[in-house]
Amino acid sequence: MKRFVTLALALAIAASGCTRVDTTAGGSGGRHPWTKPGILRLASLNDPDSLSPLVGEYQVDVDLSLFWAGYLFNYSDANELVPELAVAVPTLENGGISRDGLTITYHLRKGVTWQDGAPFDASDVVFTWHAVMSPNNDVASRVGYDDIARIDTPNAYTAIVRLKRPFAPFVNTFLTMAATAYPVYPRHLLAQYHDLNRVAYNSAPVGTGPFKVLEWHRGQVLRMVANPHYWRGAPKLAEVDYSVIPDDNTLLTSVQSHSIDLWYNAPATLYGQASKIPDTRALLTPFTQYSRIGFNTQRAIVSDRNVRRALAMATDRARLIDLVSYGVNVLNEGDQPKFSWAYDAALKPVQYDPVKAGALLDADGWRRGPDGVREKNGQRLRIEIATITGSAVGNRLAVLLQAAWHTLGFDVSIKQYASSLMLASYGGGGILQTGKFDAAFTSWVNGIDPDDASTVTCDQFPPQGQNNTRYCNREIDEQEQIALGSYDQPTRKRAYAKIQQILVDEAPFITMWFNRRFDVVSTDLRGYKPAHAVTTFWNTWEYSI
Repeated sequence: MKRFVTLALALAIAASGCTRVDTTAGGSGGRHPWTKPGILRLASLNDPDSLSPLVGEYQVDVDLSLFWAGYLFNYSDANELVPELAVAVPTLENGGISRDGLTITYHLRKGVTWQDGAPFDASDVVFTWHAVMSPNNDVASRVGYDDIARIDTPNAYTAIVRLKRPFAPFVNTFLTMAATAYPVYPRHLLAQYHDLNRVAYNSAPVGTGPFKVLEWHRGQVLRMVANPHYWRGAPKLAEVDYSVIPDDNTLLTSVQSHSIDLWYNAPATLYGQASKIPDTRALLTPFTQYSRIGFNTQRAIVSDRNVRRALAMATDRARLIDLVSYGVNVLNEGDQPKFSWAYDAALKPVQYDPVKAGALLDADGWRRGPDGVREKNGQRLRIEIATITGSAVGNRLAVLLQAAWHTLGFDVSIKQYASSLMLASYGGGGILQTGKFDAAFTSWVNGIDPDDASTVTCDQFPPQGQNNTRYCNREIDEQEQIALGSYDQPTRKRAYAKIQQILVDEAPFITMWFNRRFDVVSTDLRGYKPAHAVTTFWNTWEYSI
């Protein structure tokens, strides 16, 4: 999914790239003989459920849209918004954001055409907003879009958004790289439909991007060809072929045999092997995604703050990162990556100390029974960890936590669920959304803004939001209101610092690690510069091979 698996402009980041083997290219013209000039062959495990991110549920839908679709802005490897269908990023300084924060003005790019030849203009922006807000469309999120009162279009290339209230993440949310990202859609092709859930467009979209969808065979391959009328000019590649290969070992073999040029978002568990393939580069990209053990704080055992903190103190996360992710992922606290402007460098972490964890439980009245399991008022210290069936990382982590927490005096069991059930909606009986768990291993993928209020505020309990831990803290709510209502970055940073420390101290979840995306790239591929939020793809028109 785009969020549970779902940075403003100035981030300071040291991107981490890693080249294991980079031999001199052979063959004709300085390339290897197995490379197909002008044709990029990329692959991953994931099959899109739709090519349209508006109604699709999977992250791969957004990834692939960066080839065919157009957003107002893309987000670069330098952590900057890159104008696409808009020509400038609205700010207070350039007058794009009004002083009261209620008016956002977008100047749109002239001369852009849809891939069927129709002109792009402001009516497409307005139509897309209405499509997101339509109750007939099964969209994943309306956050930010529901704060719009109206959009004025004084001419064909100006869209003036009138907000109901100041909303600081708006520019980083609206038709750009938010946690749930929506491109601009063509009014002339889609306005006729009652809803967009099952229209033919979702399998054969028409966009404004550098590539046109030629054919899509579900579960097999998506072929895209160069759009000669792309506004930047024809892309450097003639064709892009995306293959779905639903097995990591088969993907590994495909890279080794050079039948694919880019294995994106490869699993950390295969880093040791995949990073040593000749004639490839192994890239590790810090990403706005973290994995966590979340507690359902409405369950009796883990409603106790001392129990949650004891579990956090008994979890050797540095060791687990080595054992489970083979050092690919990085240790961090709270809900913000270290490269974000919102991260608090003064954050006081929970230190690994199983002795102090045991003492905390003793003081809380949890005494060991004859079998070593702690009890209190006749209740055993029992906890169940929920993971996804087939998740090598999640299930290995659960087994290691089971052993560590048992030593502390917990009776720990593990229950696996199919991903379709674990991540299903509230109405669909999803394990996370309906709270049928004590502890669960999940991952959150954020957008380019640090806002993740939908995961931590009191009004975002499912089905209204994604606060699956069901943790409610009024100070967090107050600080979120400050952060969301101010366009002043220092003000927002102070609010986010307080939120981070509360989350660490109260431990509604244990941040296991922050992710680094792992890609295996042919040395013949040029121009691939992975971004650090939402999707690694952003400059697809520059790729060449």
